[in-house]
Amino acid sequence: MNKELEIISTLYKGLISKNTPNGIPVDLRPAQIVGTVQDDPFDCWVESLLKVLLPKSFEVFHAGKLTTPDLIIRDKDTNAIIGLEIKKLIQKKDGADPRGLTIDYNSCLPCGRAMIKVGKDTVIVPCYYLFALLSPDSSKIITLILMDGDFLNYDFELHKEAKYSNFTEYNHGPYGEGSVRHRKMYTYPNPLNSSLECFSFRQLLVVKNSMVENSALFKFVHEEIVRTDKYGNAFYYSLVDKLKPVRGNDNELTILTDIFEGCKKRRPKERVAYIPEIPVL
Repeated sequence: MNKELEIISTLYKGLISKNTPNGIPVDLRPAQIVGTVQDDPFDCWVESLLKVLLPKSFEVFHAGKLTTPDLIIRDKDTNAIIGLEIKKLIQKKDGADPRGLTIDYNSCLPCGRAMIKVGKDTVIVPCYYLFALLSPDSSKIITLILMDGDFLNYDFELHKEAKYSNFTEYNHGPYGEGSVRHRKMYTYPNPLNSSLECFSFRQLLVVKNSMVENSALFKFVHEEIVRTDKYGNAFYYSLVDKLKPVRGNDNELTILTDIFEGCKKRRPKERVAYIPEIPVL
């Protein structure tokens, strides 16, 4: 097992070890509304949980507010490092997720690689995404997906371009006292979309086939997803589900394609400035 897979499979095993028939219990601290609420209680809970669940050789670092990825995990025994970006949604009372097709990626689009600093040295590390759909009362995780960021975007150059494209304009307004922050908002596919049967209400690890096909995890792979880019290149991903029975040698894999087809069908629409309206006297 390679170092990257060893770390991410250890994370996955630790998270699902807390699973119950009703989901993974969550104990969140109240949000601290002091200056900013960007320090998400769920991120802090994941950080605390991983520090308890992971072997002693693993270190977990919190990147800080508005910094990608949210957490950095290092195995001191092997010096292997991965980034972990956390995305959570809260389930609506009718059982659906609150977003549907897409989810927001503020200021920086997702990617399977990320830049971090190790001392003074800039290092490029693999980046995974932890998607969690919480129950309406935020007491448990209904859907959990630990996903290779390349599944959403493998273009690291595009990721870097986006990361450094934000800027602030000063001397704004008639008195020159204002400023405008030009900060891009990206929407990419939402794996927590409740209409995606391959993901919904499951606890999954989504990784490249090449990483698991010769490992002990492959017996827990029942489905594969083919991601075909706009150039015709096909990338195969395995859905590892350790909560399902081991797949027999004779059982064929289910092959899924175009799971985010709805995102491709979106078309530009004109933005409308909404103006308050009152009745005529």
